[in-house]
Amino acid sequence: MGFLTPFFILAGVLGAAVPLILHLLNRERAKRIVFSTIRFIKMSSQVNIQRHKFKKLILLIIRMLILSLLGFAFARPFFVNQLAITANTGGHRHVVLILDNSFSMSYRNSLDRGKKLAVAIVDKLKPRDKATLIKVSDVTQIAKPLDTEHDLLRMAIDSVSLTNHTTDFLDAIQFADELLREVEIGQKEIVMISDLQNLGWERFIETDQLGPNVTIRFIDLHPEDAHNLAISDIKVPPIVLMDQRRLEVVVRVANFSNHDFEKIPLNLFINQKLIETKLIDVPTHDITDVWFQVPLEGQTKQVGYAELPDDPVMIDNRRYFQFEGRQTIDVYCLNGEPNHDSYNNEIFYLQKAIRALQKIVPMRFKSINQFFSPNQIPDADLIILANVGPLTENMTKDLKSFVKSGGAIFITGGDQLDLDNYNLMLGTGSEPLLPCHLVAFVGDAADHAQSRVITNLNYNHPIFQPFKNPNHGDFSTIRFYRYIQAIPNNEARILASFDDQNPTLIEKEYGRGRVLYFTSSIDREWTDMPIHAVYLPFLHEAIKHLALNQSTQTINYLIGDAIELNNYNLPVDTEVAVFNPQGDETRLKISELGSALYSDTELTGIYSVHTSGAENRKFCVNPDPRESDLTSKNTEELTSMLTNPDQQPTEISKEMVITYQENTEKDQSLWWYAMLALLSLTIGEMFLANRV
Repeated sequence: MGFLTPFFILAGVLGAAVPLILHLLNRERAKRIVFSTIRFIKMSSQVNIQRHKFKKLILLIIRMLILSLLGFAFARPFFVNQLAITANTGGHRHVVLILDNSFSMSYRNSLDRGKKLAVAIVDKLKPRDKATLIKVSDVTQIAKPLDTEHDLLRMAIDSVSLTNHTTDFLDAIQFADELLREVEIGQKEIVMISDLQNLGWERFIETDQLGPNVTIRFIDLHPEDAHNLAISDIKVPPIVLMDQRRLEVVVRVANFSNHDFEKIPLNLFINQKLIETKLIDVPTHDITDVWFQVPLEGQTKQVGYAELPDDPVMIDNRRYFQFEGRQTIDVYCLNGEPNHDSYNNEIFYLQKAIRALQKIVPMRFKSINQFFSPNQIPDADLIILANVGPLTENMTKDLKSFVKSGGAIFITGGDQLDLDNYNLMLGTGSEPLLPCHLVAFVGDAADHAQSRVITNLNYNHPIFQPFKNPNHGDFSTIRFYRYIQAIPNNEARILASFDDQNPTLIEKEYGRGRVLYFTSSIDREWTDMPIHAVYLPFLHEAIKHLALNQSTQTINYLIGDAIELNNYNLPVDTEVAVFNPQGDETRLKISELGSALYSDTELTGIYSVHTSGAENRKFCVNPDPRESDLTSKNTEELTSMLTNPDQQPTEISKEMVITYQENTEKDQSLWWYAMLALLSLTIGEMFLANRV
């Protein structure tokens, strides 16, 4: 037991001695008187004397207790555990419950079991113990601050529901640690109730360890023999040409189980119509790619999904996709060096190649000599900048906006390029469009005795895959007399390079589009490539890659993604309506940047965007396939990962001890019980004193 003002204990002891001293000083000495032998009178007198002495003794004790209790009450007593060692010992408990509600917790009602266990922990808390709840998915939510309202905490636990988000424990544990760092005195505990899925720990590093005096324990809900079959990916070009008549759809099925699956039906639906069912086998802890041939007919924008039979984790048994069928692709070319002499025209050979490609692929090609705003050509799939001179700020802004919203740009070298201008306009800033830094012109276009050849090609890239067979074209015979030396950015990929290791072709993804840069010219001024057999197929593959194989993120997203809806060419404050898979509508306004941000992607399925009262586009939202892997970490590993055994406990300052003592004394209010006892004794003393 401790006392806030121990001086009053001494005062109480001294006060209790006063009645004793007074009693001893005032004690009457008996006078001896001799009476005649009257036996009965003598016996009665002895009895009365003994009774009187006893009452006085009781009265003395009561008076001493009254003064002692008075000093005890003023000393402000409290009960305390061992406090002087660390802030973690003694005092009330401060408990942070972390409850996992990611979609992996749907496995055999793991979340319901977790909620019951959380309530059981709350039930064991003492009235003055403080606790809170943190819900976990990749969007961490704190239910309420640390407090003693345990009934409200039970209600918060009961209201927790499953989300479609992935697991990320880092934010939750950091939140819990921050809450407990504010606690100076008392036990600090984190209790995590989860399946402890591996995915949730990917972002942890060594510095993410808990603070001193914080203990953590785990309630592992991971099933012993968890099994899950999931559709992890669907590969389909976002844009296809309708003249292909059939589309190849590849569905990837992953087996996260310790046993094989055999003859499992996999269904493919297009526009709510069952296209085909295939019986598949998926070995344990393996993946299987399943090919479907889908007929291209009807509407240009089509949606679909692949579906597996129900299992313990339902959300990953269906995966959505969509594609857009085009009757043609639109290519616009800005000619940087027009000339009435066809052979000196920058795009003379390019136009020849396009005409040949139009016999194979439906294509609209338009060449212009002055810059145009991409906003004026919303149907453009590809813009070619053929040896274009200095760029203005407006041109740069328009080109960046075009590519960011899903367009593609093909930039070719030539003597009209101003290297400093291109580096400034396209190669600087936080988001440079140019995939490289332009250094200098190399070689002499007039000196054909000196030349370079291509020695390195990335045959895994779609542009060069058709040339993987040596019989399908030889790039090593092409001569390059002049080119622009370039240093690629970190985000760029070198697709081809010369024998001096300088890049020939560089690609970069930008926003939802991409940029391809050719360091030499597209005509015969710097190279003899236009007269080689590979010129036509190279341009064909480059154009198809840029115009058709756009980033799949333009139409396919994961749960929780924020989606920038742009490229609408609509006035500012114009409303855009987004309908989720359940038909709920969200209205957004076009910003000054010509876009709107939609973030309510909590459901899987097909979302539709409407402008001017009509459907403009669709996009898909699917679960993160990583969440389908139910593999978990063991608690010993996690404890070792989160705690530092060398970490010294926090020393308690004198001020912290005093604050803790004051709060504890205030909570316990033992002085009130002392005063109640004092009052009772006082009443008893008054009653007894009148009888003595």
